[in-house]
Amino acid sequence: MTSSYDTIIIGAGIVGLSLAALLAKHNFSVALIESNAPQLSWDENVLTARVSAIHNTSKKLLDYLDIWHLLNKKSYSPLHEMKIWDHTRNANLYFNSCDVDESQMGFIVENREIVKTLWETLQNNANIDFFYPNKPIQFKNKTITLDNNQSLKTNLIVGADGAHSWVRKQMPITLQTRSYQQKAIIAVIESQHPHNNIAYQKFLTTGPVALLPLFQANHTALVWSADDAVSDDLMKNTQIIFAKILTENLDFKLGELKLISERLQFPLVMRHADDYVSENCALIGDAAHSIHPLAGLGVNLGLMDAACLTQTVIEARIKQKSLGDLKILRRYSRWRKAENAPIIATMRGLKEIFSIDSPSFNFIRTTGINTIDQCTLIKNQLMHIAMGHSRDMPVFLQN
Repeated sequence: MTSSYDTIIIGAGIVGLSLAALLAKHNFSVALIESNAPQLSWDENVLTARVSAIHNTSKKLLDYLDIWHLLNKKSYSPLHEMKIWDHTRNANLYFNSCDVDESQMGFIVENREIVKTLWETLQNNANIDFFYPNKPIQFKNKTITLDNNQSLKTNLIVGADGAHSWVRKQMPITLQTRSYQQKAIIAVIESQHPHNNIAYQKFLTTGPVALLPLFQANHTALVWSADDAVSDDLMKNTQIIFAKILTENLDFKLGELKLISERLQFPLVMRHADDYVSENCALIGDAAHSIHPLAGLGVNLGLMDAACLTQTVIEARIKQKSLGDLKILRRYSRWRKAENAPIIATMRGLKEIFSIDSPSFNFIRTTGINTIDQCTLIKNQLMHIAMGHSRDMPVFLQN
């Protein structure tokens, strides 16, 4: 017997779960397929550096889903200010949420807590059926076949299944891929001085290093992106030596630093699908695009994908069109590519700009950055972008 759904979502990470919640809230029937059940409990003493910078618009989305208030208060920290400088120490940028009349620029949130809260909340949702641990093995004639031979029928399959998306491979689209030739190291850091809800980011010639504030006053999440060889050498150091190098590279901004978790390392690759849709198929999140973590925008782009795709299928239903109609889905693709493509290009450009180290270019870069820092109009516009403010928002996220 084949079950039918308005939408089938492959992948139950933050973005896939959020899309399922949005569609269910608007009375679409959803099948959510996930190959691995998420971790729903953990030792509170085991710290995690797997965090996301959730901007204010993404927080509004989680509020809309009645999820935010359910998060463990110890799993997130507000971000009030951001201090950015380069290896010369002459170029400085300072952002403060008060300058744009916001109480915070966003929040640093543990990924595991968002997934756990969404997963548990949606288990009892009458509009959502979970299929796990299951994998799709075929998509043909609008029918998904799972690895247990179960068949599910839909007019719209959505790939929320990450950078190596199975759904994307079923679609007649190409993927632009470029290695940043860097790896990111993440860990939890204990600092001598409290972070005061300030994020610190320094651009070294080998890549950016950032400390993001966590719930505990002296705990931060490290994201250190560095050229492959440099990153590999850093990982070879003992925790004590690594912490000493980190402290010196961040110019003692938070005093002496100490590693209090394991270090994790992963390669950084830019991926961007030439199109996010084909007949009866759509991509969201890392399945459609993955960017350098230097701005912390990755999960926010995915959440906005989910919101815009939801708005698109709501409009399709109003017009009594099939949810998988390519003409309808192209509205979503144009909408999101128009916002995502410039951000992806900007991330690539910033990496290149800060990697150049010559007296003349350092002078030009310093002059430009310090000019921006003194220009309230430009700084405020940059903050609005970082907070997810947009003129073209889904109706349900508009004030």
